[in-house]
Order: sequence, then C-alpha cells, then structure tokens
Amino acid sequence: MPTLQELNSESWDNRLEARAHTYELRGRFKFAYDRLLKHEPKRWLDIGTGNGFLPRVVKPHLRDVHITGTDFAQNAINEARDALDEAVFADLDKDGLPMESASFDFVSCLEVIEHLVFPEFALAEITRVLKPGGRVVITVPNIQHVEYLFQLLRGKMPGPAADTRHMSIFTQKYIEKLFRQTGLRMTHRSGVDASPEWFSMISSRYLCKTIAVEGAKS
Repeated sequence: MPTLQELNSESWDNRLEARAHTYELRGRFKFAYDRLLKHEPKRWLDIGTGNGFLPRVVKPHLRDVHITGTDFAQNAINEARDALDEAVFADLDKDGLPMESASFDFVSCLEVIEHLVFPEFALAEITRVLKPGGRVVITVPNIQHVEYLFQLLRGKMPGPAADTRHMSIFTQKYIEKLFRQTGLRMTHRSGVDASPEWFSMISSRYLCKTIAVEGAKS
C-alpha cells in the first residue's frame, strides 16, 4: 500500500506532460497573484509550491520579496528551487511548519489542505508563522459545487471525494469555521473555476469548483 507521500510524488511525475496546461495564470493562481500584488509582502511562504510557478510569475512584480517554498513531494521541491529564495521539505500533517513563529507577512496555500488528514492543524500552523495582520490565501476543491451535488444524488462519489490523494473535503462554510477556530479573520470570500467564468458572480458557493478565500491574523 503506497503512502500518501508516495501517491503525491507519483502524481507529480504523472503530470509532467500536462504541466503546461495546469500552470497558467488563471483560476487559483490568478486569485493568489492578485492578492499578492495588492498586499506586497516582504516575506512570503508558498505552501505546496509545486514547480514554483506562482513565485516565478509574482517575483518580477515584487522585487523586494523573500520567498520560502515548501512541498510534500521532494521531486516538486527539486524543480522549484530556482524560483525560490529558500526551499523546504515539509510534512504538514506530521511535523507542521519548520519555521519560527510570526516570521511571514503572507502565506499562500493552494490546493494543499485537502491532501491533509488534519487541515485544522495546518491552519493553526499557518496562523502561528504569520505576523499579526499577516494574510493567507487558501484554495480547496468545493464539494458543494452543483455538479458534485448531483453526483451525490445519483449515488456517485464526487470527484474531490473520490480522489485517493484527498483526505479532507470542504465547503465554504466549513472553511470559514476552520478560520475562526484557528485565529484567522476572513477578509475575502470568492471562488474560481466556474464555467463560464461569470457564473462565479452569481454564486461562488454552488457554481465554482474551487473555493478561494483570504484571511488575516488578528
């Protein structure tokens, strides 16, 4: 039986040919990009940095930023090193974040916490490493998307729950609850991956496949 780490590393290798389509400045990456340019952090932690795509596209616009990237897959970290000022392997479920408290003013965590058994622990760790007033952006698959609800009604397991790498599932309301429990104040609620995109303006809760939120440490 493969471990969760092995599953994620294998998934990374299997997506080699698809990366050109996966890593584009849209969806979750565009959401995080816009928030980063708005807040102009000096110390930024990118959790689940993958191949370092987001740091690569942001850094030219934030020349004074120091970027630390972490990932659960060592093969991903190896590809991201040239985009980062510091690359760190981190198993959030097991060890948390190997960083000092109150050391970052911005944390991005895109499509990560659904892979964790204890997402509330990860959010508590994010809160710990954020400076007071620091910001975090989180994106996760939205199990409340109308397509997934219809799949449930037909007795089918929705995509986010059927993915063997996913240990947790989320709704917007549940994310808001976790934020409150871990000392984060919700500052922006949104969603991405609606089709067509303007559906996101009608209802991010039901018409976006991805929840995208920003919070601040009190």
